[in-house]
Amino acid sequence: MEDSIVEILEAMCADYQIVECAPELADTAQFCEHYGYRLDESANAILIVGKGDPRVYALCVVLATTQVDVNKQARRKLGVKKASFASPDETIKLTGMTLGGVPPFGLPTSLPIWIDSRV
Repeated sequence: MEDSIVEILEAMCADYQIVECAPELADTAQFCEHYGYRLDESANAILIVGKGDPRVYALCVVLATTQVDVNKQARRKLGVKKASFASPDETIKLTGMTLGGVPPFGLPTSLPIWIDSRV
C-alpha cells in the first residue's frame, strides 16, 4: 500500500486494517469470499473515462452490490457522448494503483471522486 494512503488514514485517526490482496483476488466477490467480508458492506472504486478529446476521468465509488451506470449517469456527469470503464493501464497510470486496490483518497486532486450516497 502506498505510504501516502497510510499517512492520510493516520492523520484522520481512522481505524483501518491493511489487507494484502493477491492479484487473483482483485474481483470484489472473490476478495469478500476469501477474506470473509460481506458484499453489502463493501464498495468498489471504479475509474471511468469520457471518450472525448481530451479524455476526462472520474472515480466512482459504489456499493459492491450495485453497478456504475456508465452509459447514462456517469456519461452525462462527465459531459461526454461516450464513456466506459478505464483500462487497467489507464487506471495504473492515473492513480498509481492496480485494479482492485484503488482507494477513494490519496489520488490526484484533478481527479473527481463521485461517491454513491448509499456508500
